[in-house]
This record gives sequence, structure tokens and C-alpha cells, in this order.
Amino acid sequence: MLELKAMTAQDYEFWSLRSRMSYAQSKIKANGLTREEAVKVANADFERLLPEGLATKENFFFSAFDGETRVGFVWFQTRGAKDNRRAYICDIIVEPDLRGKGFGKQMMVAVEADASAMGLKRIGLHVFGYNDAAIALYKSLGYFTTDLNMEKPLS
Repeated sequence: MLELKAMTAQDYEFWSLRSRMSYAQSKIKANGLTREEAVKVANADFERLLPEGLATKENFFFSAFDGETRVGFVWFQTRGAKDNRRAYICDIIVEPDLRGKGFGKQMMVAVEADASAMGLKRIGLHVFGYNDAAIALYKSLGYFTTDLNMEKPLS
């Protein structure tokens, strides 16, 4: 049975570096940024969103475990006006060698339960357009598109 445990400082350091690099790679793939540009954007976004790191208010960090095996990480935050608070999943990672085994879905369900227990009524996320597996997972869980950005290379 999957369990979300509060991320330790050691896990946070490991996850943060890994997540920044993964985000930068996605910016390269999705937006055509150079590696230098993508790393700069990733670092700037993380500094803006997490000025106090693991202690940043309204942000929740978990390591996901199946028994004693860490299967991934999840970060979500609360957003919105006081009378319209909602959860927003900023990052979810399933270890590459454990993908396709249902852990991503279990992690999403666990985050939804935590958000609901916090009294939040909605949950959102961003997914890069090329990530068909993630899009399929989110759709299977009842997520729907609220906005859509499109782009075309000119050369």
C-alpha cells in the first residue's frame, strides 16, 4: 500500500536538484530552449516558488513509499483567494524503473485525499504537451483541460 511521508531535508535536497534538471529538460523538449536558458528558467522558477525551500509556507512535500521502497516524490501547494483555496500539483515523480506499475495513480489519489482533507475543493496541475503518458493518467483520474497554449517553430 502506497504511503506519502513528509519529505526529509535529505530527500528534499536530492529531489530539488533532480526536479530542477527534469524541469529544464522538459523546457528544452517542449519549448526549444537551450540547455543554458532552460537551467536558468528552472532555477529562477524554483527560487520564486520556494524562497524558503522545504519550509516555504503553503507548500507540501512528500516522499512516496511502497512498504520500505521509495517509489517517488510529490510536491503540491495551495493557491487562490481565501474563500476559494485549491491545491496545485507542482511536481510528481515516479522512479523510472517503477513506472507503469500504478504508483503514479496511487500518488495522485493520495494527494487528492490530502487536499480534500484540507478542505480544498479543486486540484490542478500543469503537464507538458508531449507527455502523453501523464496526460492519459490525469484524464483517467477525471482531470480536464482548462487552458491550452500552442506554439509553432518558425524555422
